[in-house]
Amino acid sequence: MVSCNLVREGRTIASDVSFPQVPSKGDVIANADPKKEHYLVLRVEYVIGFENVNLHVKEFPNQLACVNNVDGFR
Repeated sequence: MVSCNLVREGRTIASDVSFPQVPSKGDVIANADPKKEHYLVLRVEYVIGFENVNLHVKEFPNQLACVNNVDGFR
């Protein structure tokens, strides 16, 4: 598992979020609950000397908002 930090507008909004692999730019990440927040990965940042990967994201309030705003996401 890879540990990541979620960063929105330069501020960490969640730390030590685990993924089986590092998400790529353009990936949508979320919990299993469609009513919870969904995130579009805008940039993946590796920092020398740190284990965690910073994922710069755009936040959507739920799955429906994400579907309506991200091309190719259903």
